[in-house]
Amino acid sequence: MTWLLGRLLRNGFKRGLLEGSRGWLYVGVAAAAVNVAKRILTEPEETVYSAELKPGQGIEVRTVRREKDEPKGRKKRR
Repeated sequence: MTWLLGRLLRNGFKRGLLEGSRGWLYVGVAAAAVNVAKRILTEPEETVYSAELKPGQGIEVRTVRREKDEPKGRKKRR
């Protein structure tokens, strides 16, 4: 949905302002309003862990799948 909103925003302002299409300008304004509303209504992401790295140090980021996060497709065979 985010890519669609971005495309509508970009095309709406490009075609509305540069090409003079009033309909596309309205689409651009509506997409901008939805984008602003989405930012206002959603909660900011929570920082889980923060650390300062010294030169030469590195980190490894992994995701570990929990049982409840298993895909809902086919069931496992036993």
